[in-house]
Amino acid sequence: MTLKKLLALAASAVLVLCVSAGAQEPGPPLDAIFGEEIDVRVVNVEVVVEDRAGNRVHGLEADDFRIFVDGFPVEVDYFTEILENRAIEASGREAPPGVGEGDGVPTNYVVFVDDDHTLVQFRRPVLRGLADQLDELGARDQVAVVVQSGSRLQMLSPFTADRERTRDALRQLDTGKGFRGQLGSPSLPARQAAMARRGPGAAGSDVRVGLVQGDDVGGPFPSLSTGSGLSTALNDLPGAATARLPGLRIPSLGAEAEVDRNLRELEFSVTAVSSTMQALDVPEGRKALLLLAGDWPRGNFPAQGLNIGMRSDREVLDRLIDTANLLGYTIYPIDEQSNEPSMARWGNFRYMARDTGGEAFLAGSNLEALRNASRDTANYYWLGFVPHYRRDDRAHDVQVQVQRSDLRVRSRRGYLDLSRRAEADMETQGRLLFPGGELTQGEPVLQVEIGAAKRTGVRKMRVPVTVYIPIGHFPLVPYQDQFFARLELRFAVVDRNGQQAPIPLIPINLRGRNRPAPDAVMPYNATLTLRRKPHDLVVAIHDPVSDQTISARTRVSFR
Repeated sequence: MTLKKLLALAASAVLVLCVSAGAQEPGPPLDAIFGEEIDVRVVNVEVVVEDRAGNRVHGLEADDFRIFVDGFPVEVDYFTEILENRAIEASGREAPPGVGEGDGVPTNYVVFVDDDHTLVQFRRPVLRGLADQLDELGARDQVAVVVQSGSRLQMLSPFTADRERTRDALRQLDTGKGFRGQLGSPSLPARQAAMARRGPGAAGSDVRVGLVQGDDVGGPFPSLSTGSGLSTALNDLPGAATARLPGLRIPSLGAEAEVDRNLRELEFSVTAVSSTMQALDVPEGRKALLLLAGDWPRGNFPAQGLNIGMRSDREVLDRLIDTANLLGYTIYPIDEQSNEPSMARWGNFRYMARDTGGEAFLAGSNLEALRNASRDTANYYWLGFVPHYRRDDRAHDVQVQVQRSDLRVRSRRGYLDLSRRAEADMETQGRLLFPGGELTQGEPVLQVEIGAAKRTGVRKMRVPVTVYIPIGHFPLVPYQDQFFARLELRFAVVDRNGQQAPIPLIPINLRGRNRPAPDAVMPYNATLTLRRKPHDLVVAIHDPVSDQTISARTRVSFR
């Protein structure tokens, strides 16, 4: 389709472009223009080797190890031994790229505290232990502190070797003034109501359940319609559909809502941690996540789609594990100092630690968490290999073996072959959950205009949005006598309860005979259908060719 009106900030700019969203216009195939990116990223595998007595084993060479991906052997391309945080030169192998320059290998710790699921009095001894043990870290080791509170992420301290700055961040969580733990969580009223429903009279009954896609029970599921003379079906979201399940026996509709709320809380917490790992710019060295998760919801949850089938909490945790393995993080879950240990919670902590090559610090060891993690990351073998990337979002199993039967190994158990779309979605997710300008320094300003919201349907609103795409900012690829650009537009929303919607991708393909001026912009209109409650909205434009992303954050509400 030809866009008849195109705005430019510079009056002298003359630009004639064609824009298409979704469907392609006749012309050369875009893949032939933009080509194909070849991935040469290294999958890092940090391997702990112990004898039967639990003592670390040193002096092994690359040929003593074998790596299997989905059961098939792969070549060990990079290898070094880390001995007391120093890299030992290996014969015949290069050190992995993440080791950095010099023989000293620092460790970068992310302390992540879920304020919404921890209790101030229970986490306080753990936080004070972390603060007391900071001086035992290496001089080049850095620590960042991130908290999830009120269904938002806050960076209390970026990566720094300034121990006092890190202690100040931990004190904010220790006092409980700004972060009140579960007592200040926005989901507390729902939890209290759920506890009340568990009293007498909450017996099960035979009911007929009608589920409508997009209703409050199933999640936000916003729909969009777009314009600027364009009409595009986004995200292939089907229209409202109703299905009835005769004779479905459940304890009560309130209990069903409680299960659904628990699932959403767990998914949000997993997304928050994953977004943190994705968003942080980590210095050279090893990456470790100290995760003070608290009482994350546990159990089995209905699978998406009319409550048919179930999925366990560990299936949700797999997303976090995949992200950690993709980005090279080792997870060290830390339990609170509670008098009532939970075997189910401890099992989940061990599950996350095992599959990322870490350890779970539970009763007793949680008070020594930083000291224990520092010791664990001081001596290990750092292996690396380059897989054949397909960008298909598949998780691949990784197993490391040593050629001696008297030794045992501990390492991450997989990696995720993430698609480019999924990577861009994760980046947009991080910009949504991190308020402020933490992730947008150096980017041009993206102009977004929000129109007046209008009531539609039951508890829904339609919100017009105009995005002024700075097409002059992104590189255009010349081909024959035209210029081409392929951009991706995304909308991400979250409400105050942490409920999010799937992130739609709107492809925008541009072409024209003239190169646009550096300050040229193009208006793009869209209409968002959301629940009638306040939302944070992030609009992101991504260029897959240059891997640049610009975004704007705003508030949407019904007045």
